[in-house]
Amino acid sequence: MAERHTSTAILVVVFIAALVGMAALGDRAFPWAIVLIAVAPWYSLVSSTASAPQVSERLFCSALAAAPLVPWLWSLGYSGSRTRPSRGALLMGILFASLAVLIYEQLGSFSAMINSQIVGFLFAGVAFLCARHFTDPRGWPAAGFGGLVILTLFGVDAYMSSPGSRIGSFVGYPITYGALLVGLLPIALLFALRRSRVLATVAGGTSATLMILSQSRSSWVAVAVMMLIVVVLLVRRGKLRAIVFAVGATLLVIGIILSTGSLDKIVENRLSSKNASSDSVTHRVWSYGYATGQFSQRPLLGGGYPGYAALQAADYTGIGAIDNGYLSISVDLGLIGLVAALIPIMVALRALARCLRLGVAPPIEVALTLGIIGMAVVTAFYDSFYWAQIDLLFGAMGGALSVRMHMIARPMQRDGVQSEDAMRGLANSMTLKRAGVVPEHPIVVSHPAGTSG
Repeated sequence: MAERHTSTAILVVVFIAALVGMAALGDRAFPWAIVLIAVAPWYSLVSSTASAPQVSERLFCSALAAAPLVPWLWSLGYSGSRTRPSRGALLMGILFASLAVLIYEQLGSFSAMINSQIVGFLFAGVAFLCARHFTDPRGWPAAGFGGLVILTLFGVDAYMSSPGSRIGSFVGYPITYGALLVGLLPIALLFALRRSRVLATVAGGTSATLMILSQSRSSWVAVAVMMLIVVVLLVRRGKLRAIVFAVGATLLVIGIILSTGSLDKIVENRLSSKNASSDSVTHRVWSYGYATGQFSQRPLLGGGYPGYAALQAADYTGIGAIDNGYLSISVDLGLIGLVAALIPIMVALRALARCLRLGVAPPIEVALTLGIIGMAVVTAFYDSFYWAQIDLLFGAMGGALSVRMHMIARPMQRDGVQSEDAMRGLANSMTLKRAGVVPEHPIVVSHPAGTSG
């Protein structure tokens, strides 16, 4: 089969590997599937422009659909943690189903909908809803670290193949590469930090180097915003040692970059004042005026399908993109599409506000929040919703975070599991009671609604 029908043989091997992987990983197969599809080299290793995938559009769209659906369908066959569909999840399902009908009515056929932009956007909602089925998030750090390793290996290969070119074309475009690095970096660092601070520093430094080689300034801004959020969270919790480590590691990475001539020149050139009049800047200014004019004309449903704004921009300027994801989706699908795209981001902002208000920082939940916010920052400078891999990460990480929102609570309230101080106090109380001494103020241990103890 491998000799006569190579593509069929590859599909059989992938199918068998997927079955074995899902059987071995269980619920952890879902984040692995999402991450592997997101970081796979679908495009040319080195390219100066955004080109079509090297595989057929149908195969690419099939992989995008399989990433959330296959682990979800597989999980229905074995017992495990389950969640009831909330009212919000049902409304979100209706919203994305309505958008699918709208796009079909606009394009007139299902074959026209087999497009990575359309499938990616719609399956961001599917990934969000499927992710809510898996309440155990422990697979995300390992999957994120694995995805970061894959991006690193291909990035190094691209740099060695063409040292003077921007890296990241194998995922579509260098800025797409930067956005994927930003989205996976927090959960990958969480995996590395649990094993070694040295490993975490190396992972962070390698990621910073790759972002510089991708020359994606939006990803640099996103990392700066994420670092600022981390410092604020640590200050809120009074973790001075952690602040010193985070700041020290950041300064170490910056020092290494500045001491490396080639990296220093890339940063200097990208931040030079000459870029204020570059094509990308002037096109971004045009994009703002065009998008606001289109939105005022059709505010509710827009052009009717993802990619409409890109086609219009290509006709006017020769550049097939609107350099702001929120504006592009507003032109494509109006206010309804914008609301659908913002759901994972709103979940992350709600989680961040809750962490700051309560002064807590559950590691996995904070890592997912930072990844979503980082990609959201990149989207302010880039049409991220046109790239299906970013859409999948947005949806899956947002869904995983939404079902874990109850974990962002004070220790005494978290899943009925008491803090160490509370448990120690309860043990002392029980010891006194056995000794015949009743405490003056007995300790009452309460459980959240829906739990028993």
